[in-house]
Amino acid sequence: MKKKHTNPWETMNDKIDEVLGDKFWKDMLPVMPKRIPLIDIMETEDKGLIIMELPGLKSAEDIQISVRNNQLFIKGSIPYPYPIPRENLLQGERFFGDFQRVVQIPFSFVPEKLTAQYKQGLLTLIFQKNAQDVSVEIDFIE
Repeated sequence: MKKKHTNPWETMNDKIDEVLGDKFWKDMLPVMPKRIPLIDIMETEDKGLIIMELPGLKSAEDIQISVRNNQLFIKGSIPYPYPIPRENLLQGERFFGDFQRVVQIPFSFVPEKLTAQYKQGLLTLIFQKNAQDVSVEIDFIE
């Protein structure tokens, strides 16, 4: 399936990588803010998928998910997994803590058929795409 949505920042990242190189990112990574878990969005002919990195969740109570007006609302907390204090990490790049995220869903779907699976630190939301086109009848009023 062709990529419908092009993010102009994706090509900019490649250009920045060419100019600045790996050392720049290694130096910058520790000071860049990490506020939300990362996601991927993809679609096939009949399904849409949103995949989010959420390591360390133990149960469904650790996260809240809702859908409203073609937006996905996700709220939860990623637990800090180490026995030493966070300030004692020599390098800390991963995100831990409370988060809230709103994601615009870029395809039509059937809300009643939305399912979620959690495996190996990844939350996968599976949207059954709405395959029906709806015709609108026009009433002419005189």
